[in-house]
Amino acid sequence: MQRTASVAEFMSEARSVLSRGVSKEKLEEVGRLLAASSGVPGFVGESGMRELHGGAASFTILQTDDDGLTLMLARFTPTETPVHDHNSWGVACVVQGLDRYKHWRMGEGGHVEVLYEKDMAPGEFVTWLDPPQDIHSQQGVGGDALELVLFGKKVMNMHRRYYDPVTGEVRTGPPQ
Repeated sequence: MQRTASVAEFMSEARSVLSRGVSKEKLEEVGRLLAASSGVPGFVGESGMRELHGGAASFTILQTDDDGLTLMLARFTPTETPVHDHNSWGVACVVQGLDRYKHWRMGEGGHVEVLYEKDMAPGEFVTWLDPPQDIHSQQGVGGDALELVLFGKKVMNMHRRYYDPVTGEVRTGPPQ
C-alpha cells in the first residue's frame, strides 16, 4: 500500500479511493492507506489537542475539507469514552499505544449491546458505515492510545447521540 508523506497527500488519495463510492471494501482500502501513512515520520503531530466526550479523551483536527472529509488525531485514556455515534462513516487507525474499541448496535428493547470488541495496536484499524452502524466506545489499555480517525462529515460541528447501555437512555448533544 502506498505511503503518503503528508496529511494533505493522504486526504487526496483517500478522496480518490472514495470517489467510486463509500463501501466497507473502500473503507478497508482507506484504512490500509491510513495505517501505512501513519508510520511516516512527521505525519502525526499532537499540538493543540482539546477535550473530547466530556472526559479525559482529547483531539485535534488535522484537516477538514469543504465537503466535510475530516481527519482528526484523538487521544484515548484508560477511562472508556461514553457509548456514542458520529453521524458519519469512519476509519480509525491506532498510531501509538493499545486501543480497546467496542462496536455497539441497537438491540432489542432500545438498549445498545456490544457487537464486537477489539484491542488494536499501532497500524491496526477499524471501519464503520453511516448510522446506525457508527455506535462505539474506546479506551486506552495500559495507558493512553493515539488514533487517527477519518470521517466523511465535519463531525465536530454536529450533534451526536450518547447511549446509556444500562438504562437505554439516549441523550443528544454537541461533541463535548
